[in-house]
Amino acid sequence: MYSMNRFVSSTDRFGIYGTEEYQLNHLAKQLRLPLEDVLRAVQEVGFDPEEVEEYIRDRKNRSLF
Repeated sequence: MYSMNRFVSSTDRFGIYGTEEYQLNHLAKQLRLPLEDVLRAVQEVGFDPEEVEEYIRDRKNRSLF
């Protein structure tokens, strides 16, 4: 018998589902940024490419000072 629930492994640190995984990979390729940075940004601001890029840029600028 198959479960219709969306299962995410407890070892998955970010809790990513299949369709979200495709969107994340697409964003990372589109923005040419590391996937882990994109994952963190998506958790905070969602899947909007401009928001993701701005979030990552701001975060890097804060870490320089």
